[in-house]
Amino acid sequence: MSHAFTGRDVDDIQYCRKAKAVFKELKQKPYVVELDERDDGWSIQDALSEIFGRRTVPQVFINGKHIGGSDDTVDAYENGELAKLLGVNAKKDDL
Repeated sequence: MSHAFTGRDVDDIQYCRKAKAVFKELKQKPYVVELDERDDGWSIQDALSEIFGRRTVPQVFINGKHIGGSDDTVDAYENGELAKLLGVNAKKDDL
């Protein structure tokens, strides 16, 4: 199962869309926590900062493993690691 924590402002939305697009390319639907739609969104973002040293979103996790932010997720997609972690086959032309 993959999880993505997504964010609050215009810059966040751009990066969140980028990460979500990668999952769509792999025909995967991540469980997304929309921080701006939760009363405890700021608390979750504070916890992410304390644990991982990052307040930025998205922060992507697969089966409990922290992948990182949008750029990290795209990099993992491009090098095939994301498909491997998700247990799916990436088509050669997807990479």
